[in-house]
Amino acid sequence: MTTATKKQPVRVFLEQADHSRFLVQAGTHQLTPSALGERLMQYGLSLLERGDLSPLDGSPSPARPDLGR
Repeated sequence: MTTATKKQPVRVFLEQADHSRFLVQAGTHQLTPSALGERLMQYGLSLLERGDLSPLDGSPSPARPDLGR
């Protein structure tokens, strides 16, 4: 018998332009927004665990200006 791990919700706040892009990409790739978010998070975590800190660069999305971070 196997036991499934219960998933925990994560709250993420997106700018409206990023949210729209996110929904378009989810629909384009036949994924639910939740499934797309989970896959993107897993990918980003795998990069960080390999020592690739590029997800933390803080690069702004192309849809909004640099906020000086």
